[in-house]
This record gives sequence, structure tokens and C-alpha cells, in this order.
Amino acid sequence: MRYLATVFLGLFLLIGCGQQQREQPAAPAEPPLPEGRLAVEQPVVYAATAGDSAIVSLRIANGTAEADTLVGAEAPAVTRNVALREVVGDTVQTTRPATSIVIPARSRVAVQLVLRDLQQALEPGQVVLVDLSLARQGRLRVRVPVREAAAPTE
Repeated sequence: MRYLATVFLGLFLLIGCGQQQREQPAAPAEPPLPEGRLAVEQPVVYAATAGDSAIVSLRIANGTAEADTLVGAEAPAVTRNVALREVVGDTVQTTRPATSIVIPARSRVAVQLVLRDLQQALEPGQVVLVDLSLARQGRLRVRVPVREAAAPTE
């Protein structure tokens, strides 16, 4: 009888632990860095009207053994004025204006590009071509999808 009680108690504890593990969401794991190269991840810009500004959000992943520096960006089809902003902070993220942004070796850096005074409207479904200028890598062309603007919250 004592043996059966011990077995049932053990099963009860195992089942209870299993349920707790399933209920806790797993933290999303970062994908591996691109081996030996730079890559742009998660580029997006939201719909905007002509004359307004739009913000391109992206991450630059540096899988090389050397740092590189983002020194500029262009989007000539939609604007002649692009400003760089670096995303800083781990839990509460803010941005700060930058003239250049260092991308350390084997790391990821979040960046925003402000497309000022748009020459044309950005509509959901379009793709904006953005050329990033990097000190070591040179020019890197990025296809940035235009998404529907988020609805304002009250």
C-alpha cells in the first residue's frame, strides 16, 4: 500500500511539473548570425502619405569577425532626405539621432531610418528600395515591405 501511494505521489508530481512547464512561454531564441557576412533582418516601413515622414525599422546582423559602421542611407525613389537613428535600451527602447552607427563583430544592432518629406505615398504591399552605406561592406540594397499603419490607441 505504501508503495502504491509513493508511485501515485510521484506521478502526480511529474504531471504537475509538466503542466507548469507548458504554461510558461519559452523566450524566443535569436536566430544564428549570418556566417561571415552582414545581413539585414526584419525590415519594415508603415504606410504614409506624400509630404510626411516614415520610419524604416530594421536590424543589422554582423556575422563577421570585424566591426562595420553604417555611415548613411538613401531611398532615392521616395525621398532625398534620410536620417539615421540608433535604437538603444534593453527593456525600454528609445532612439537617438546618429551620424553613424557601429555594428560590432558578431552582434545585432537595431536601426531606424527616417524617410523625411516623402515624394510619394507609401501604400501597403509596396516595396521601398533602401541603400545602406557601410564603411567596410560598401553599399547594401534592402527591399523594405510597406505595411498597414497601426491603428491609433486611445
